[in-house]
Amino acid sequence: MRGLAVVALLCWSSGWVWGQTAPLRYWVAFTDKLGAADYPYSLEAPEAFLSARSLDRRERQGIDVDASDLPVAPAYVEAVEAVDGFEVVLASKWLNAVTVRAADSTVSTEALSALPFVSEVRRVAAWQGDDRPPVAVQPRASVPVEAGAYGKGWVALDQLNGQALHGLGFRGEGLWIAVLDAGFDATDRLPVFERMFDEGRLVRGIDAMRSQGGLFAHHRHGTSVLGTMAGWWPDSLIGTAPDATYVLYRTEDAYSENLIEEDYWVRAAEHADSLGVDLMNTSLGYSLFDHPEMDHTWDDLDGQTTHIARGMSAAAEKGILCVTSAGNSGASAWHRITTPAEARGILAVGAVDAQGVHAPFSGFGPSADGRVKPEVMALGLGAAYPTHDTLVKTGNGTSFASPILCGLAACLWQSAPQASAADIRWAIIESAHLATAPNDSMGYGIPDFGIARELLVPPTSGAGALLEAFPNPTTHLVRFTLHGATTGTSEARLYALSGELAASSPLELWEDAGGYASSWFTFDVRPGAYVLVVEQGTVRGRTTLIVQ
Repeated sequence: MRGLAVVALLCWSSGWVWGQTAPLRYWVAFTDKLGAADYPYSLEAPEAFLSARSLDRRERQGIDVDASDLPVAPAYVEAVEAVDGFEVVLASKWLNAVTVRAADSTVSTEALSALPFVSEVRRVAAWQGDDRPPVAVQPRASVPVEAGAYGKGWVALDQLNGQALHGLGFRGEGLWIAVLDAGFDATDRLPVFERMFDEGRLVRGIDAMRSQGGLFAHHRHGTSVLGTMAGWWPDSLIGTAPDATYVLYRTEDAYSENLIEEDYWVRAAEHADSLGVDLMNTSLGYSLFDHPEMDHTWDDLDGQTTHIARGMSAAAEKGILCVTSAGNSGASAWHRITTPAEARGILAVGAVDAQGVHAPFSGFGPSADGRVKPEVMALGLGAAYPTHDTLVKTGNGTSFASPILCGLAACLWQSAPQASAADIRWAIIESAHLATAPNDSMGYGIPDFGIARELLVPPTSGAGALLEAFPNPTTHLVRFTLHGATTGTSEARLYALSGELAASSPLELWEDAGGYASSWFTFDVRPGAYVLVVEQGTVRGRTTLIVQ
């Protein structure tokens, strides 16, 4: 299927014929980094390759800078480029690889494979055109902004109880959201985005494809996706995070489907991480390509095989909340989710209609290795989006469900700044209406962001559980107090930031000197940041735990 996760949204015919000039491209994976001669980077000096904002995000969540953060070895890149007939066009530090362009279709890859530090060479793009239609430049429209209704955006907000956050003034301020998509044609001139531009909350990322025209060209899919979050056009459309800052990336080639698009995505995600973004929306999905030898099989969707899923899982491990569309293959022969929806520690979002019924096109789970997918659902059938001609229309696709939810996740994080990305993910899932009985079509269901906030910011008195743990940081043992619980059996669970269960145990709670229910929990896990969850019946508490 095409990478764009929208059904019947941006389909039009054209008379353009694109030239057959794009060369073959290959993925070249390396065996290591530090073994290269004169390697210039060090984990002791991360400011050389990560911004202060990115380092701060890691520090707040107890995430160490590790070898995956180190750039690809320059000596290896130079050696690859020295091979006659090849040029490096992309590099991925997380996957430790580069993508190269061959001078023509007769160039052999044998010399690349023979390099001692190269572990794999794989074709990721076929010989086909990359010329693009001309970009029509029009002046930005100007419409006075008035305080008022959400317009057609209200249905999506109300379904997720997003007004519980917006009503308290949490509309995403201070949070950075990366949007990785096919292009943002007309974004720089539409009235729905004027407030975002005027307030300086638009950051230009990169066009990973390095194409002519830049970010505000080529395709309207990203424009529509962005509008569901960033839009501010009272009485017509207000998005789910109208006060957030947005960083735009072009990674998807809407005119063809090749594996290299996954590499474009990874390159952009690494750039977004280095800038210090907090959240990442990806309304894209891949399964079948223009050339069958590139196709994924269902077994590939295990979260550890496709380049884009490996990259997204890596981004989640860096403390970024990754939100992605489940894909639109629910009614097709493929039927299932598409990659990277199977990535670990993320939120894959399926589509429902305004009544909360599963949209027929929304991809089904589970992942190939049996994990619940999609995690949650949001409006994707009859969702409001801005068009390139200054209108607000409704359309279908998990491409809308993902950003609608991503925007509210940013608002939730603003309301609970002490939380980690894993905390936010956990609260959203726990608040969903099928949290105790997930299924393959709806996952954990439709979240309630009012409940999610209560889980993250429990009341200081009255109902609501609060979990306290000591010592924190710890090594293998923690004593906890679960407010609102009673003596008796409870369940303690320790989750890694990837969302994987690291340890669990049934525990007996006793009454401590203060009259609260307490217990000890022992575990044997690797050092890092975790989420500790303790549950007794309907009483549930969570806290972030640092293991040294």
